Amino acid sequence: MSCENWRFEVEAMIDPQSLLRVLGYFAQRSVVPDALQMRVGDDKMTISLTVSDLARAHALIVAAKLEQIVLVQSVRLDELEQTERERAAA
Repeated sequence: MSCENWRFEVEAMIDPQSLLRVLGYFAQRSVVPDALQMRVGDDKMTISLTVSDLARAHALIVAAKLEQIVLVQSVRLDELEQTERERAAA
């Protein structure tokens, strides 16, 4: 099973539990994100995580589980190129 590098972009309701619930699914798989950024806008919270060395099947499972969180409005999963991953980690 080959491992790849991913960016998860999650839009969620502004709630103190949103970030914790999103991170919880990564913790359940013993995955520590390489980078994490959270921004609060007028009507939503955007959580961006980059993860390296995660198999495609596992990334898809995590994305599907994130979509099931009541507070989450949308999830976007993108495979990162080497240069994007290096920029995200910087």
